[in-house]
Amino acid sequence: MGIADFALAMPSGKKSVTEVSQESGYSAEKLGQILPSGKFSVLAEGETSWGLGRDAAARLLLRNPVPLDDIGLVLYAGSSEWGTPFWSPAAKIALELGIGQAHCYEVSNFCNAGMVAVKLADDQVRAGTHKYALVIIADRLSELVEYGTGYIELFNFADGAAAVLVSADAKYEVLGSAHHTDPQWVDSYYGEIKDGEIKVERGEKLDGLGTAFIDNFTTLTHRVLAQAGREVADVAYFLVTHGNQDTHRTYLTELGVDPSRSVFQYELDGHLGGADPFLALEELERDGRISSGDLVVVATAGSGFTWGVTAIRRT
Repeated sequence: MGIADFALAMPSGKKSVTEVSQESGYSAEKLGQILPSGKFSVLAEGETSWGLGRDAAARLLLRNPVPLDDIGLVLYAGSSEWGTPFWSPAAKIALELGIGQAHCYEVSNFCNAGMVAVKLADDQVRAGTHKYALVIIADRLSELVEYGTGYIELFNFADGAAAVLVSADAKYEVLGSAHHTDPQWVDSYYGEIKDGEIKVERGEKLDGLGTAFIDNFTTLTHRVLAQAGREVADVAYFLVTHGNQDTHRTYLTELGVDPSRSVFQYELDGHLGGADPFLALEELERDGRISSGDLVVVATAGSGFTWGVTAIRRT
């Protein structure tokens, strides 16, 4: 049981560090610390996050032509800002793909939502409730950033989408997952409507959030591996949400893991939200660096703040 296959879709737009510098007032040199890619993927005019998710799902189903009526669950995972209020992107994607027998709904847990949705789908397939489940992970993160605010830690927010097919015939078996929310950070970031658009605002900046990231990631990693009867040394790769490169590297250091056992794509693009781990997994597959039996740990985090760690095994 687990992930049968996955596919990604990227928008056609790009935003450069030069543009962000002009809008924010930060120097290109300063921005290079958080945007080493020099440019990042953003939705172009007329593109939508749900449309990217649909395109990723269409590509996935073309490669895996399962009977559409056997897809009993369609989950759309992200940060709840779908672009259209009071509306279901999961149902819209099902309609456009011709999936007519599924339960469609959204999972909102910010950049942690994708792996939560994969685990929910896996649980239902494992229980025999559905033969196939489709998870779409997409956000319009770049459109939520107001560069004039000075919240430089958000300036790497980019756009992209992933679609995941979950079934009994799995390429990656889901061995287990653990998630934890520390509510003291809930007001650190929130959305406000400005000139008819949702923008992210920062609340009172409390000390210790960086430490909380490392503590939660390491604690949950050891918990999931213990549940699976494995140890850190058994893991082939650690895939981490690409929100902050320093956090990524510190997490590996705390575990005693060499960076070669992870994937760093900060030089390629910005933070794609919950799609980050699948872009990294795609790189491992494309480069032939992952083999049957390899254990992969996926560490994700989202505003709120919630941390999650999922263990998957290449079958």
